[in-house]
Amino acid sequence: MANLNAARNKRPGDKTYESVVRTDERYGGDPFLHGPRGWPYWNFLEYPKPIQNPNLWPDTQSTYFLSKMKLPASSTLTFSGEFPHARYFKYALYRWQDNTFVGFGEDLPGKEIIPESGSINPYAVGNERLGDQRNYQVHIVAEDAPANKKKRAANTMYVGKAGGEFQMVVRIYLPDQGMDGAGWGPNDTPSHARGLPTYTGTLADGAHLDAAGVIEHFALPMTAATKKPVNDQQWAGLVNSPDNDPALGLGSTPAHKNPKWEKYWNFKYSIIGAFKSPADRAKIHSTVTNDGGGDPATQYLYSYISRKFGPVYVMRGKMPTFPDTYSGVGGQGLDVMPKAQTQYWSLVSGESPASGHIVDGLTDMQVPLDKNRNYTIVVSRKEDRPANAALENGVAWMEWSPRGEGLHSPQNRKDFGILMLRMMSNDPSWKQRPDRISKPGMEEKIMGDYLPKGEYTTKAAFEALKLNK
Repeated sequence: MANLNAARNKRPGDKTYESVVRTDERYGGDPFLHGPRGWPYWNFLEYPKPIQNPNLWPDTQSTYFLSKMKLPASSTLTFSGEFPHARYFKYALYRWQDNTFVGFGEDLPGKEIIPESGSINPYAVGNERLGDQRNYQVHIVAEDAPANKKKRAANTMYVGKAGGEFQMVVRIYLPDQGMDGAGWGPNDTPSHARGLPTYTGTLADGAHLDAAGVIEHFALPMTAATKKPVNDQQWAGLVNSPDNDPALGLGSTPAHKNPKWEKYWNFKYSIIGAFKSPADRAKIHSTVTNDGGGDPATQYLYSYISRKFGPVYVMRGKMPTFPDTYSGVGGQGLDVMPKAQTQYWSLVSGESPASGHIVDGLTDMQVPLDKNRNYTIVVSRKEDRPANAALENGVAWMEWSPRGEGLHSPQNRKDFGILMLRMMSNDPSWKQRPDRISKPGMEEKIMGDYLPKGEYTTKAAFEALKLNK
């Protein structure tokens, strides 16, 4: 067990092999809340289920539970649970559209959920995080949402009067130290924790449904991995399209020699548009659609990179303030939720959209900062890692995928890479938050030092640098 954990648990906060197995055994058999899904479950479990395949660039610290359902008109679905011991928690609903799952504005971040009487919401700023009384109820109703947001019922998501098919995702990020992957029980001992939310329902005629009734009347099959928005052949077609920007090289497209970070808008603009000339790209509608199952409360930024321009990518920027919840004075999580610019910041290195897989990731608490909250992150293959790219030198290192695009074909380009940055549930008073970017090209003007800057170099050149620890 010690050897397995050492091999998989790279950094403080990463899930151990034992925690992954325990989380799967505790919560992996539910017929309605399918999971746990996430990078460590897919990579560490001996026999992961297809639904556990996280093929849409997941965060390394995430645990997801998914449901697919169809609510009849005027019906109600209720989840009763406990707030997890974790940094971030949220319910969100999606519908299938344009070959992907798209959010339709119905979601409940953990910090907005009103707790049951006698309980406390650990995600609200200033609240105690570690108390035992942490119960809540969340409702999904087949009704039209009130036009006046003030008239919406508490803890309620609306799917329209007719009901219909949709998908739900429960997100849990970065459990507290000592907790399992979902934050509901200890990671190293048996637990009597409540665990997964229980679910009940009501039909239009007032008939009450227990868990078995919910599954019978509402649940739809969900056994396969989430469908990706593009397959290997379609991605290769984009790479080799004669309509691509002539300024891009075939071996490196859509990466630029001078790498840049952009806000993610939607698949057509941010993925397909990245291959086009600036003039052609400007014709594509740039609105945030939360496609690919994106979290409506998360701002995504991304950068395409290629080893054709250099085997070592160096990323520098300023880290927003965040609630460092993982460990407190007692080593079991922060006692009180503090005010911060962002609730969660993370970076992952991944393969092409045709794969959707990542190879490595860093969470805010795992990145060393200088006195001004500036960071340096090096991304490279293991063999290209500079010797001084280490925490003791104030540098975080992240692995560049050795599979490149991750295609299962001879067309796979092993030099390719993509970096995805998440900033989740940002404080409205933070003036440089990415939420304020209203159109492409505004990133640097709005974010300033908080927008990362990147450059290519070599192992020898970085090792020659004089680093400020």
